[in-house]
Amino acid sequence: MANLLYITCNLNPIERSRSLTLGALFLDEYLRWNPRDQIYSLDLYRDNIQHIDADVLAAREKLAQGARLPQLSPEEQRKMGRIWWLADQFIACDKYVFVTPSWNLFFPAEFKYYIDAICEVEKTYRVTEFGAEGVLHAEQKKSLHLHALAPHRLGNERDLGAGYLGSVLNFLGVTRQTTVLLEGGDHPGAAKGRVREEERRRLIGLAQLF
Repeated sequence: MANLLYITCNLNPIERSRSLTLGALFLDEYLRWNPRDQIYSLDLYRDNIQHIDADVLAAREKLAQGARLPQLSPEEQRKMGRIWWLADQFIACDKYVFVTPSWNLFFPAEFKYYIDAICEVEKTYRVTEFGAEGVLHAEQKKSLHLHALAPHRLGNERDLGAGYLGSVLNFLGVTRQTTVLLEGGDHPGAAKGRVREEERRRLIGLAQLF
């Protein structure tokens, strides 16, 4: 039995989002093949994702200098507790599904807040004399990233979101990665006919082997 973390970051309801619709299709098919697996869901607009703010930076500095959690201020304890909870949840899962839209060649800011929260020293990575290194490499974790690109090209620039997430996951130790880029935007009408059916078939096929 595996633990799968399903992470979405979209203001639109599912009926107005191509990526969320396909993500739900994937998840339904995955559960059909893996009915005993445990699914955990995070909606990064709905759920409390602690930002890296002045309290968090101060707490991290105190902890790095040898302070214990009870020595932090109540606000620092609360915020670090939430960050550690998110990092621990990430560590405890074996598989990750990220469903995101593209905003201005990247993600919505809420997704970056989440990445900042799970990149926590002594949890998902450590610092050695040779530099920082992820600690999840031995666990054979895997990820799927379903990313809806912008409806129009922004000049000659390319979207940075999928590559960025792939680099962060690779650093942490999640090296078995699959990325599905949805051309044309996140609105359901962006894919029609043959393209829509090809997307559905691909996601169903991925779910059966994930």
